[in-house]
Amino acid sequence: MGLASLACLALVGAAPKLPPVSERYPVVYEEPTSPSMAAVAARMKEKRALETTAEMLAFLKLPRKLTLKAASCGEANAWYDAETDVVTFCYEMADDFIRGASAEERFGLTQEQAAAGPFLFIMFHETAHAIFAILDVPVLGREEDAADQLATLVAIRLGGNFAERMLRGAALMYQRDSAARKIGEDDFADMHGLDRQRYYNVLCMAWGADPKQFAWAQEVGHLPKDRAEGCAEEFAQVQKAVRRLITGKNVDQAAAVRVKEKAAKSKFAR
Repeated sequence: MGLASLACLALVGAAPKLPPVSERYPVVYEEPTSPSMAAVAARMKEKRALETTAEMLAFLKLPRKLTLKAASCGEANAWYDAETDVVTFCYEMADDFIRGASAEERFGLTQEQAAAGPFLFIMFHETAHAIFAILDVPVLGREEDAADQLATLVAIRLGGNFAERMLRGAALMYQRDSAARKIGEDDFADMHGLDRQRYYNVLCMAWGADPKQFAWAQEVGHLPKDRAEGCAEEFAQVQKAVRRLITGKNVDQAAAVRVKEKAAKSKFAR
């Protein structure tokens, strides 16, 4: 077989090159409709909040583009729209994270990490909804719980201090939300779990993945011993489901390595 034929075979067998991240995950910063959100919008643009999220998703191969958008919503919220394939993060929620952030000695976070951690977790959570819809992933149980589990697993897989900061930030967010809201009947009927339940679910996933790295889940988060005993099994269950239903052809392994390396070097992880 000649060199030309070998070259042709190599080209046929080569994996198609992924389009740039900016094409697969375009970002949009809408102009805020309220003057009070102007500073928040400017800060998100300056920090490249959406671009950073897109770069963290570079390992994921979706069959169509997913737009990440920041906008005024009139409330602190975030969601994925399956009709448009747009993840919207509200300036009002960013404002809540910024206002509520302080140097968290208990969770070992700087003021900036205390705001960025919840933002990243929510963006991963909403992207999880997009993954379920775009890849037609069957979900047994509440999708909101599954989205939290996938967001937590992605953080754990990014590893090191990045995972530490992000999951501490997520735990902090759910702890604050649970303390700030009086539970009513609507909360029990809601599609989301109670904030305090989501808090312990994040701690359990982290502890189950690596009790040494995430020892703070018990030491700081006070994960109950009885729950901790089953966390390794809970983590393994989620990991197994994700491997069978999502990874494989939907993940670029080389890109995953690059994303992990970039996360380790990020300011957020230091």
